[in-house]
Order: sequence, then structure tokens, then C-alpha cells
Amino acid sequence: MIINLIYILIASFVSYWFYKNIKKNRLIWLIKGLLQIGILVLFIGGFFKIFFNLPPNLYIKIIFLITYTWCTIGINVNFMIPLVGLIDQKIVKK
Repeated sequence: MIINLIYILIASFVSYWFYKNIKKNRLIWLIKGLLQIGILVLFIGGFFKIFFNLPPNLYIKIIFLITYTWCTIGINVNFMIPLVGLIDQKIVKK
């Protein structure tokens, strides 16, 4: 019962926050938010999906962990962070 109340309060706060920011910054803010949520879902979800399907060999899992982390950081630092920065500049201009 209390957990449901907490979920409702969190959902209400998030919904109000989305409404306030979309009303203020319009479509650009929505695109930025969806891009950032998509990044999290794709990279974290993809990691867990692949990691749990690997054979139960610790050596293979460690190599995968290092390689996936390296590639994820490279993609985010070189592509996603500058893209979100450009979107932020457009939001600040308005």
C-alpha cells in the first residue's frame, strides 16, 4: 500500500516536471530527454542481455566487461555528449 503511494507520488512529480519543461522548451527538450533515456536503455539493457547469455566462464565475462565498457565510453564521449551539448545550446538560445 505504501509502496503504491510512493510510486504514485514519483510518477506525479515526473509527469509534472515533464509537463513544465515541455511547455517551456517545447519539442527540443522532449527530443533531448528521449535521446538520453534511449542511451541508457540501449547500453545498459544491451549489456545485461549479452552478459547473461555468455558462457559461465569468468575470463570471457571479464573480457566482455572491459570491451563493452571501453566501447560504450568511446561512443558516449565522442558522439552522444557533443550531440546533447548541441541540443542544450539550442535550448539555452530560446
